[in-house]
Order: sequence, then C-alpha cells, then structure tokens
Amino acid sequence: MRQVITTIGLFFLLFTFYFSLHAQPNSDNLYSKPLKEVLNDIQKKYGVTIKYADSMVAKKMVNYAEWKYRPDVEQTLDNILKPFELKVKKEKDKQYKLSVYEYYRWTVEEGWAELDRIAAQYKTVAEWETRKQGLRTCMLEALQLDHLPISPGSKSIVTPKRIFDGYTVENVAIEIMPGLWINGSLYKPLKYKGKIPVILNPDGHWEKQRYRPDCQLRCAAMARMGAMAFSYDLFAWGESLLQFKIEDHRRSLAMTMQALGGIRILDYLLSLKDADTARVAITGGSGGGSHTVLMTALDNRIKVSAPVVSLSSYFYGGCPCESGMDIHGCMGRTNNVEIAAMAAPRPQLVISDGGDWTDRMPEHDFPYLQKMYDWYGKKDLVTNVHLPQDKHDFGISKRVPVYQFMAKYLGLNLKAIQDSAGNINESRITIEPEQALYVFGDKGEKLPAHAIKGFEQLEKVFAAEIEKARTNQRYKIGLIDLMLLKRQKLGAVTLTAQLKADGVEVDMGGLGNRPTFENQLLTDSIRQQFLQTAKENRVEIFSLAMTGYYAQSFCERTEYIKSIEDCIKTMQLMNVKHAFLPMGVQCDLKKNPSVRDSVVARLKVAGKMAELAGVIIGIETALSAKEEVQLLKEIGSPAIKICFNFSNPLKEGRDLIAELKLLGKDRISMIHATNKDSVWLENDPQIDLYKVKKALDEMGWSGWLVIERSRDAKKPSDTKYNYGANTAYLKKVFQGQ
Repeated sequence: MRQVITTIGLFFLLFTFYFSLHAQPNSDNLYSKPLKEVLNDIQKKYGVTIKYADSMVAKKMVNYAEWKYRPDVEQTLDNILKPFELKVKKEKDKQYKLSVYEYYRWTVEEGWAELDRIAAQYKTVAEWETRKQGLRTCMLEALQLDHLPISPGSKSIVTPKRIFDGYTVENVAIEIMPGLWINGSLYKPLKYKGKIPVILNPDGHWEKQRYRPDCQLRCAAMARMGAMAFSYDLFAWGESLLQFKIEDHRRSLAMTMQALGGIRILDYLLSLKDADTARVAITGGSGGGSHTVLMTALDNRIKVSAPVVSLSSYFYGGCPCESGMDIHGCMGRTNNVEIAAMAAPRPQLVISDGGDWTDRMPEHDFPYLQKMYDWYGKKDLVTNVHLPQDKHDFGISKRVPVYQFMAKYLGLNLKAIQDSAGNINESRITIEPEQALYVFGDKGEKLPAHAIKGFEQLEKVFAAEIEKARTNQRYKIGLIDLMLLKRQKLGAVTLTAQLKADGVEVDMGGLGNRPTFENQLLTDSIRQQFLQTAKENRVEIFSLAMTGYYAQSFCERTEYIKSIEDCIKTMQLMNVKHAFLPMGVQCDLKKNPSVRDSVVARLKVAGKMAELAGVIIGIETALSAKEEVQLLKEIGSPAIKICFNFSNPLKEGRDLIAELKLLGKDRISMIHATNKDSVWLENDPQIDLYKVKKALDEMGWSGWLVIERSRDAKKPSDTKYNYGANTAYLKKVFQGQ
C-alpha cells in the first residue's frame, strides 16, 4: 500500500513539474521562461550568436520574458539581462559574449557626461581647492585610513646588495602593520654624491609583476640615471602570497592595504640619508597606474607622477584593489580623472594607448586636466603621450617618455641610458631571475614567525590597529558644544561627527545665582544618552566645561566647592579626564591682581579634589606664560594645569611659540587653537600652525586642540561652515589629513 502511495506521489510531482515547464505563459506565472531558453530564442529571432557558459544561466528564470523584447537586439538583451547583473559584449557583427555586469566600466559617452557633471561644480581655484580637500579627507575615510595605523617601528629587512653595470639592487621588506610586510626591490645608482631623487614603481596586474623584464628594465634605467627606484608588490601578489591567497587580491581591503603600503614605503625611503625629499615621484602601469593616481592625490610628498595605460573617465579600475573601497562615492561622486586632477599643479605625465580604456584620452579627459592645470597657470606641467597603435602594456614605447619626463622634472641624467645617437639603450641592464628578487628566501623560509597568515587574521589585526590609532592619536581635534550653539545637547555630538572632529567638550550648564551648574548630565538617563550617542558616532567626550565662570566670579562665590564637586562627579561617571575652568572677567588676574590670593586658595582646594579623583582641571588666564608658571607653583597641584589659548599672547603681541615652550608640555592641559573672530585659522596671518606643530613636536606635547572661535567675519553664525573648515585645516596640519 505504501509503495502505491509513493508511486502516485512521485507521478504527481513529475506531472506538476512537466506542467510547470510546458504551461502556457500568463500573468499567473509571470510569463516566466528559463534564461537559457530565452537566449536561444533571441539568437534565432534576431539572427545573432551569443556565447556563454551554461553555469552563467543555470537555474535563472526570466519574468515577463517576451514582454521585454524590442526591435533592437541590444535593447532586448539589456532588458533581459539587467535583473541578473549580466550583460553582453559585442565581439563582432552579430556575435556577442555574455559577461557579468561590470560596475567599473561605463560607455565613453556616460564617462564624459559624468566628468562634465563633476567639473560643473567648481568655477574657481578656491572652489576647486575646497573640493580637493574634501575629496582627500573623504577618500582617506573611505579607505579607513583617516587615522593611520601606527607603524610597528621594526627595522626593515634588507638583503645583501647586488652590483651591476651602473646600478645596485637590494631587496627590502617593510613591516607596515604588526605581522604584515610589503616587499620590493630598491635600485640605486652605483656611484652618486649627496641626496638623490626617489621614484616609487608599483606595477600592474601583468603576470610576474615586479619580476617582469620590463619592470626590472625601468627601475634599473632610473637608477642609472641617478635616482633610487623602488619596485614593490601589490597586496596578495608576488611575495605577499606567502601570507595570503591570490583571491585575496580581489578583496576590497586590498585597496586599503596598497595605499597604506605606499605611505609606509615613502616613510622608509624618505628616512634614508641619501633621499632628496623635494624630488619624489611615482609611476605605475595599469592597476599600478590607478595606484599612482590615488597615492599622488593622498600624499603631498609626491611631487611628480606618471600614470601609464590606466587613466580614464569611463573606467574606474577593474579590480577591487582599485575600486573596492568607495572612494568614488566622495563629495557627491568623483572619478579617476578628477582624482588625477588633484595632482595639479605638480608635474604629471599621462600615457594612453589605442588598445584599452585609455583609447580616447586626448579627446575629452586630457583637455579637462589641462584646464585644471591652467587654473594655476601651469598648463604645460601636464602632458599626454597618446600611442593609438599600442596595446595595454608598459613596453619601451611607454618607458621612453617616462624616462624623459622623470629626467626633466627630477634633474636626472638621461644620457646615462642613451646611445651615441641619442636613442634609449637598455642593453646594459641585467635581467635577474625571479628568485634573486625575493626577500624571504626561495621557498619563503625566512618569513618571520609572527607574520600574519590569512585574510581573516589580517582583518582582525587591521581593525585593532585602526582603533588603536584612533584612540591614541597624538593630536586630537575637538569642538565645543557651546560654540556649536548646542549647549549640553545631543546634537553637538552628532554635529561633531559630521564635521569630522575627534571629540567634543560638553558644557556643565548655566550657573547664574544657583549654588551649582544647571547640569543635566547627573541624570542617569540623559548621561547614558550622551555616552551612547558618542559611542555610536565615534566621538570622544574629552572635557567638561565650567564656562559659567566666564561671567560669574570663581574667586568670590561662596558655593564654589559644590560646583567643582558636581563637575568632578560627572567626569567620573562619564570617564572624562579633563575639565575646563576659565577665570573669566571678575577673576582676571592681570586686571584685578587683588583677587590673586583668593584664586590661588580656591585652586589649591580644587586641585586636591581633582588629585583624589584622578582628573585634570585646566584653567585659562590672561597672564603671560612666565606668570602662569609662577601661578602654578603657588597652587602646587599637578592636577591644575593651563588651558593655553592662542589668542591670549597674540592680542598682547607676545611670541606664541616662545610662550608654549616656556610653559612646557607638563603644564598644558589642552590648547584652545583659536584666535579672534575675523578669519579661519588657515587664513590667519598671525598664526603659522606648521611652526606651532613643530614646536609641540619638539616639546613632546600631545593632547587636544580645541576650536573655540576663528570664525569668518562674513558668516560668523554658520557653524558648519566655520568649524568644518577649521577642523579640516587642523587635521591637515596636525594629523597629516
């Protein structure tokens, strides 16, 4: 009986399956047909051939199939294939090949239209510079490198030097994160004096990459001309395969690792005593060309660039190592040609050919670059060598213009690689076997024991390192909720995040005639909201401000202890280590020296309270640095320090840097990096922040740079406009962003 039931059930299933395959198409079944059947029908109907692998169409059903047919076969195929993220490439007349949708490949017309849309957003150099800074900041964030992982500081591994005709080679492994190496070969002139130029040479996705003859020829030729040329592996490529699988190269994080690697390579090379930091260049082909464009946009240490067979407005990079991180989503979307324009006015050579996506460079993309360079009066500093009969390679026809370009802008000796007739001659260069370029031995036996093994481990290490970099940043940029017009409001936290600052100072609330501050943060639910919002937005609440004492008298109020107690208690509950206490108008020790004894006595009490709690109270006075040193001696508490304000010495005509050095690193709690309200910090003629940073570096100080004022007089109440600009500038100066 069971067997009969089973047989009937099987028959029913087969009948149902057969009926579903042969049922009349209608709206109940969505007019559905198998994709393979539809493609076969299209081939017959339109008289075309479509090549594809069965695996690409297996188990795919087309809804409303015949409703998508159009008189034009290509429109029909687009309608049918788009829902499956598939497309066809036309190989020749009436012959197509099925392929997956390529997000990075646009039509020429689409690419040009997009570049026109992008370029229409700026009309002046000032507008472009603002966008360029925004692009750079955003791209670093997209790469997750807005806070650079701290270098392990380990000594690079260098193999013995090999000597050839006019140049030397040594292989180098640089540890760019704990357990992660980037490997390459450093070519130098055999004989030279003084400092010499530096040229980075990332290569593309050609087989054997830096081991290839054309890469060795290029780097050796540059060394013979008088430069140090460093050829290096892309991520999960070359010797990097000792740590990862080849498929890891197509992970999005590969793009970040390559950018970090390029930065660390520059750190290493420019630390060498014979490196000329004013003459730094980069050139790479294909994927190495995309890397060249990106590195030049991100790192201002690069002065000369030459992307080869890579740059196009209608091609974004076919490998995730070129477009896997969303740098192209920045500032309302960008593309590689605009990113290349970020090099202006630094010399740039663009080499294109007729055999790839650079085939129409002279027609639209290059004129855009010329326009951008012309804005700086440097139109002649961008050059295009277009080779319409050439294919996608880094052959001699590409190397020759690169040699000439580098010789011109780096002051190299081109004659060192020319024959008597003036032609480029690479015949004196030795092509080494692949193994000779290895750092870690023929079989990787010299790879250090603590090396990362596998992509999963890399992700964990990277996540830990960027979090460490974020929290341990030497100089952090802070905003003030009061100045953002959001006193003790959650909106100050989210606005701080939007403006890309690292943290926010939250005010304790108004004081008035109350015995203590109007402080909501002692309410558990409100305090937790602040802490949770800060955590979600990755914003640090670094200080609590007792700004009520700007107008109220700290030196005369009988209830001052209660206010200090409330502030310290809130600090402990929120894990905040710094508080800001202004002496204000009534306790101005310069104008009212008679209150000095009261100020000292009260700060001694506050200092003991802060010491017991393990926190710091930073005071702001109108005194000179010399007088503040004496005041701190009288107070006698390590928990009372100076909150240094740039505007105080500047308005009195004192030397800002001398004042900082006189106070010294141990007496400064925080710095109010601000001046009078008239111009942004970057436009302030009274302050050279690069000199300030140099002084703080030499002092060994680290901590919070807090933006208080320095607003543009034309728009003083536009918080996003003013604090966004000042934050970006401080990050540029103090964090290299």
